[in-house]
Amino acid sequence: MTHADPRALVEALDDWARRTDWVDWVEIGGSIGRGAGDELSDVDAGIGVLGLADHPGRIDDARTAMDAFAPVAASLTQILGGDTTHLISVYEDGRQLSLVVLDAEARQGLPPQAVATVDKSGRLSRSLDQSRWDADEATVREWAFLAWIAIGDAARHRLRGRTWRALHALTDARDHLWRLWAHSHGLAFPMFGAVTVENAGADLPPGIEATHPGDLSTAAIHRALTALARLLEPYTAGDLAALADTVRARLDLLESSISTA
Repeated sequence: MTHADPRALVEALDDWARRTDWVDWVEIGGSIGRGAGDELSDVDAGIGVLGLADHPGRIDDARTAMDAFAPVAASLTQILGGDTTHLISVYEDGRQLSLVVLDAEARQGLPPQAVATVDKSGRLSRSLDQSRWDADEATVREWAFLAWIAIGDAARHRLRGRTWRALHALTDARDHLWRLWAHSHGLAFPMFGAVTVENAGADLPPGIEATHPGDLSTAAIHRALTALARLLEPYTAGDLAALADTVRARLDLLESSISTA
């Protein structure tokens, strides 16, 4: 595998888009969009197609164009809903292009941490405020609620000897904590959790390392869950306090199983 420059894929995509009359704009996000890309970066892009609903074959045309940029190792098409399709191509040289294809009118501005490399009609000429991607109170409560539920699930699964289900639930709870942390620090796209925090170079939750068990023993998973519960406390208010007490009782059962083993 060579270290081909992923930015060459951006140039190829832009050149094709400029020549293609039904492509109105190209948007580049991810690390390259933020200006932090390197030779290991994937290319996260979107294109706006004019009249996509009336011309669904444009998706296949976009796939054909992507496959011509470099020899392809494998590709995948994901239907995201509505008129939005996600095309992924992994090239033999290791580069990856993830292209979201949507109707041109779906974008009326440029999201944070993205750049418009082609904008024929000026739809991306204004910046969209990051607040439209902020979590509202209901979403924040949901993240905290689900984090506590996942902690309880992890304890239950470990008590039953279902170690990998316990680890999966613990990871799920930690992912929700990352989202809460990103939101509390006013970071863009808090729903992406740890990705958002690290991309922003923000402080990490204090003691987050302790939420990762050193092994799969009951004691190690109990310590990790207890550390995670402590980090969730600032986001636990109102009726969630009663939920937290209920989950802590299950953690106590898990602790008791260690002492009696």
